[in-house]
Amino acid sequence: MQDAGYKMQEARCRIQDTRSRILHLASWLHPGCILHPESCILKLKLVDLPKQSFYTPFSVKGGFAGSLMEDPGARIDIRLLDELRRYGEFDVIQCFSCGHCTAVCNLVKPGEAFPRRVIRYAVLGLRDQLAAAKAVWSCYYCGECTAACPRQATPGQFMDAARRYFIVQNDVTTLSRRFYTSPGFTWTAMTILAVFLALLFFATGGRMVTERPAFFEFMNYTFLHYLGYAVMGLVGLVFLLNFGNMARSIMKAFPRAPAFSLGSWARDSVLAVMDVVQELALQNRFDDCKVTKTGTPEPWYLSRRVMHMSIMWGFLGLLGATTFDFLFKEPGSHVPLYYPARLLGTSAGLLLLYGTSLALWLRRERKGGVSFEKSYLSDWLLLWLLWAITLSGYLTEIIVYLPFGFFLGYMIFLVHTILALELMLLVPFTKFSHVIYRPVALYLHALLLRRRARTMPLNWSASRYHPSGAAPSPSAPGNTGT
Repeated sequence: MQDAGYKMQEARCRIQDTRSRILHLASWLHPGCILHPESCILKLKLVDLPKQSFYTPFSVKGGFAGSLMEDPGARIDIRLLDELRRYGEFDVIQCFSCGHCTAVCNLVKPGEAFPRRVIRYAVLGLRDQLAAAKAVWSCYYCGECTAACPRQATPGQFMDAARRYFIVQNDVTTLSRRFYTSPGFTWTAMTILAVFLALLFFATGGRMVTERPAFFEFMNYTFLHYLGYAVMGLVGLVFLLNFGNMARSIMKAFPRAPAFSLGSWARDSVLAVMDVVQELALQNRFDDCKVTKTGTPEPWYLSRRVMHMSIMWGFLGLLGATTFDFLFKEPGSHVPLYYPARLLGTSAGLLLLYGTSLALWLRRERKGGVSFEKSYLSDWLLLWLLWAITLSGYLTEIIVYLPFGFFLGYMIFLVHTILALELMLLVPFTKFSHVIYRPVALYLHALLLRRRARTMPLNWSASRYHPSGAAPSPSAPGNTGT
């Protein structure tokens, strides 16, 4: 066969769950591949291998052998699939790689192959390749792939579990693992933190004025101010370290690009940011994910896109209102309802309250598609925290305009402040962190793909990605100008 122009590879591996593993390995390979198990020797025959093939041999390190795009030293971990199962319920071991999930997914662009490709990564134990996969963060979990799967392999649930898994893997503190897998730890940690904060606030303030609402006499503003700085600094440091882990994982999938000018890097960075903003600002891709159990489209006001936009823009609006108050308003001073920051906060709060209420209702009733059929503590915790913070914030706003102060009013403000601080502290360790990880992952992929497209042949970028505004350099190898 070698004389006839075929390329043959051999690799030795350990066989576990022989039947399913061999089928999975065979289905991952090139359509022309034939698999022969003989005494634990897998002979992989790649038929009609093109000159610039994406399939190259890789070394075997404690697991299975096969072929992987552009990675001659892929590392295999046979524990990967079992680790992923801790973060979701899925059954991708039933997958025989028919590609139906990829065919029905409306988010797949020409040349892409998710969720099929990332499922193969997990089944074969290719941890590094799975960690670097853009599809983990670009999937919107509409569940159409799960509904259409002929083997009930639940690819949508797998993608959701993969996101949780890599939030945990990127976390340098390892606290995310405990919050995602241990309800007892979660409730204990939140209770201890709430009691600790309450004691701090009573120790540094605690004076309840009854003649008028005086929240910043009850709670020492200077202490709260510097405590907020400390919390933001701590959270920012953890995220910075976690981003380093994510960046290293993603950059492993991209060969080192030749040096470019600073202007070229700046241009590609700006274009990458524009790509991310374009995708996330209006959540347009949710319009391609409208799958319900009955197949009938939901009303626009119950759609996942409206729900996510309400939560996202509501939260950002409240963050903006808080920032404006801090910059331009004297702490504790009285302002009318039409004061710009107050008006922005009130309007944004309505959006957030609607979005979180809708999400809680859909999860409780298990309506709105596959993504709402199974909920975990991480899902409920984020939504209930946002909902409770928003509601207690509205109650606090009402109390501010009353002519007197009272015990219950001060307790509501205390609960609101403690919940807000808990949310900030838990951002890197809970589902809320996806609002940071997803944009960062999409940005890194958009940037690195542009750098790669300038130095690689046209057929590389055309095979999997289509970054706009990143035409390969005329001098790039393999660029024939066609």
